[in-house]
Amino acid sequence: MMRGAIEQRGLSGLVAKDGQTAIANEIAQLEAARSGDHEPQKAAPFDPLMSMHWHYVNAALENGGLYLLGEGPAENDGHFCPICEFEKHSKGFSASEEIGSVADQIRKYCVAEKLILGVQ
Repeated sequence: MMRGAIEQRGLSGLVAKDGQTAIANEIAQLEAARSGDHEPQKAAPFDPLMSMHWHYVNAALENGGLYLLGEGPAENDGHFCPICEFEKHSKGFSASEEIGSVADQIRKYCVAEKLILGVQ
């Protein structure tokens, strides 16, 4: 669902080509932060899919708690799905609407940062 929302908004070209690249980019940002860089997010290319992923992980931890870092359901390879947890526990939460809203915000950011061309 998240990848589809990113693709629909023309942001696919900004997504890391594979998992290894995404991990390398995350590590670069963490190392930049550790070294005192005041803008560690600029140590690697902006990835809208990872941005959305971390948005939901952070929001789920803030709202649901640390149990989300523990062992999750077997049917999800032992991991919790932050969006699934919101759907279970947040009345009125619509995954497709919320993902679309966050994707729209990410697109606005990409236009403002001149990562993509905006349509006038």
